[in-house]
Amino acid sequence: MRIFYKVSGLLLMLFFVASCGTTGTVKKQKLSKAEDNYVTLAKQMLGTPANPEITADAKIKVGMGSYDATLKMRWNESIQISVTMLGIMEIIRIECLPDMIVFIDRSSQKYAVEHYADVPYRNFTGLDFYSLQALLWNKIFVPGYADPEMAIQKIKMSEQTETGLTLTSTEYDYVFKIDSNKHLLQTSKSGLGYNVSVNYGNFKQMSENVVIPHNIDLEFNLTGHTSKIGIVLDDVSIEKGNWPNRTSVSTRYKRYKIKEILEPFL
Repeated sequence: MRIFYKVSGLLLMLFFVASCGTTGTVKKQKLSKAEDNYVTLAKQMLGTPANPEITADAKIKVGMGSYDATLKMRWNESIQISVTMLGIMEIIRIECLPDMIVFIDRSSQKYAVEHYADVPYRNFTGLDFYSLQALLWNKIFVPGYADPEMAIQKIKMSEQTETGLTLTSTEYDYVFKIDSNKHLLQTSKSGLGYNVSVNYGNFKQMSENVVIPHNIDLEFNLTGHTSKIGIVLDDVSIEKGNWPNRTSVSTRYKRYKIKEILEPFL
């Protein structure tokens, strides 16, 4: 059972220090000369996606191990990650809502609820729900600015080449590397004693206007200790589902602090 806490703890740490359709060939959308003004592209990558929902099966890779999971996301409403045993029984659920993070341990009948202002490391990263959903949705973001019209004022271009460009948020200094096909390849942030990066790959066309990376590789280094998580998505759907935004927690479950989850296992 310890390994499930390890996987869940690493996912939570990412959030705190970083947060059925058919597929085909990705259509090429080269950066044009008109987009030398990077603002047009940045607005697209900050705005509401064409697909307001994503659901998928997932393999979470930590070290030599691989663990079954499911991912459900509804734009501006809910993010749910469930770690399962043998792909059948849910053991751990991490649920991110606009105002809080909920952690549910099915096996021990315990749960934790934490508001973003109270989570560890937030003073360094500024991460909130809207930043976390952008990380998983392959979008750029500025912590604290959910409105794209406000966020665009905090984005600048730091580099442009024939192969793409690099954007930077002027608050919290997140760096976004975008290729010439308008794919966000990497989101990263460095600070005193830590480094966080999220790399995206295996982009697949889900519909006319929707391209989704099926590989998400997370790496963070805290005080010299490096942890890596690989997420491989499968059976991805962008169709609207009927799953609830928030999970009801049984009155039999005991409430405790998320810090109590992280400290013993990381």
